[in-house]
Amino acid sequence: HPLYENIEHPLIYVLYTMEKRGVRFDEEYLRNMERTLKEKMKGLEEEIFRIAGASFNLNSPKQVAEVLFVKLKLKPIKRTRSGFSTDEETLTHLALSGNRIAELILEHRKLSKLLGTYIKGIEKRMDESGRVHTTFLQSGTATGRLSSLAPNLQNLPVSNGSFNVRRA
Repeated sequence: HPLYENIEHPLIYVLYTMEKRGVRFDEEYLRNMERTLKEKMKGLEEEIFRIAGASFNLNSPKQVAEVLFVKLKLKPIKRTRSGFSTDEETLTHLALSGNRIAELILEHRKLSKLLGTYIKGIEKRMDESGRVHTTFLQSGTATGRLSSLAPNLQNLPVSNGSFNVRRA
């Protein structure tokens, strides 16, 4: 079939070369971004703890629920088996209702995800030359686009300039 012979088959060699070469990330930029995110998260934590009147583990849904719904007496939106929900939907509802602490917790979670999933995730997978080697899949999507995995480079947030990918 001409599609296979002229496009799909030759693309296999291009993708193989791309996988072997890897995608280079600016290591200094990632380190600076990590430092910046940690500083922002620290500032958010201080503001959250000030509003709450106590420090607590922001990664503990139980402790967050205790602060929001018991200590601060906010109206719970939904329950889970173990208590009140502090999922994104709940916090967004509270934030849209004008609750500053919920807004700050959402922002902290967003930055925490950027730091853990993307910055540290990319750093973990870098080789000594600062390159990340992913696997490109020709038939991984229903739309016919390429996809990648281990790591999935398509999920990197680039719209706000978070990542600096260089040609090399």
